[in-house]
Amino acid sequence: MADNQNPTWAYREHVVGLLKAAFVRGQLTKDELDARVGDALARSAYADLDALTADIPRPDSPPGRPLRTVATVAALVGVMVVVFGGLLAYYVWNEKRTDGALTASYAMGIAVSSDARLGVTAQGTGGGAEGCCDLVWRIGAHPKLLAHFPGGAPLAFAPGSHTVTSASPAGVTEWSLADPARPARIATMSGPGPAQGIAYAPGHTIVAVAYASAVLMWDVASPAAPHLIATIPAAAVAAGGVYSSVQEQIAFSPDGRTLATTDAGHAVSLWDVSTPSAPRHLATVGRDAGPLAALAFSPDGSQLAYLGSDGALTVFSLTDPVQPVNAAIPGPPATLAQWGNYALAYSPDGTRLTAVVLIEETGGSRVTCTWNTTSLAQPLAVHCRTDDFPSTGAFTFISRGTAIVGPDPRGANQLSDTLSVWPPLPS
Repeated sequence: MADNQNPTWAYREHVVGLLKAAFVRGQLTKDELDARVGDALARSAYADLDALTADIPRPDSPPGRPLRTVATVAALVGVMVVVFGGLLAYYVWNEKRTDGALTASYAMGIAVSSDARLGVTAQGTGGGAEGCCDLVWRIGAHPKLLAHFPGGAPLAFAPGSHTVTSASPAGVTEWSLADPARPARIATMSGPGPAQGIAYAPGHTIVAVAYASAVLMWDVASPAAPHLIATIPAAAVAAGGVYSSVQEQIAFSPDGRTLATTDAGHAVSLWDVSTPSAPRHLATVGRDAGPLAALAFSPDGSQLAYLGSDGALTVFSLTDPVQPVNAAIPGPPATLAQWGNYALAYSPDGTRLTAVVLIEETGGSRVTCTWNTTSLAQPLAVHCRTDDFPSTGAFTFISRGTAIVGPDPRGANQLSDTLSVWPPLPS
């Protein structure tokens, strides 16, 4: 193609330059130089010009044919435009779907999927403030921020699924995280104000949402069309004076047949919800015990424990749920009476009960207390320890005593792009 086109003056000059260099190196005589230069000026094809220097060893390669060079450069430029354009588009999209320009305080709530692969943290003041967000994380050795959606605390995952229910201005909203990078709104369950607690019934398609004046129970067998099946009145979750993970103040027993809620009198009420549409009150314990910070059932449902903001732990035997028996507990560990975030959890075998408080808003001490709950017939022995911990915010326990903590601000009230994952707590 190019061999039949007239060579450019620049290419002729290049060939002439090669011929002169060959003469200087003694590869051509003066007559040979003159003859070949004359031919170069008269040649009309690239192939003819190339033939004039074919027998001369060249210290460097001649430049590519102009038309071929232009085509090659154009192709390379096109590839670079596509690549860098794609990278720029991905960067812009990624900034929009992850933290980007988001700003918020530390995590006010946290939830983890049953398979412990996904976590969602609620940033800001809770109550479904649209000005803030819920962040979606992939949990692993190096947690990764995947996306965000409008929501707040409290929040909870549906058992065995990647559906999460989160506080919203009108009550609570279900979100699908089937594609965790693109949260999809499923449905909204309206309520009489800001939600203050969310809990799913294990093994059932029931979710309970606590408000200031009632607990609403919803059947979510069809997530896109939830329907209200019962209202439990006068079971308000007390606001308290602690930064607790509010979703831990309402809980179902492991078999999903008993619901425990905190109320305005700082008590815990037990409800038989084996027939979800007709909840039956069983007992109320701990009235006027002070603001409650955390609530937990033992793995077999035989015990109920709750922790007060004064550091006092209360444990009840639920052998007869209508008449809970208060276990003997030593005086409250003074180290737990702190201003911070609380969580309470039993070991998988139910023999140990661990309470943790993260002190202050910007990191500091972590206080861990563990009680032996093998038998409630004897006073429960407790062991407490304090260590430095650089993270704060809402946190929760997952398998084998491991816990995860919401992201810290990274200065100027901006979100961190990391999530803290604790190693298993000591036995």
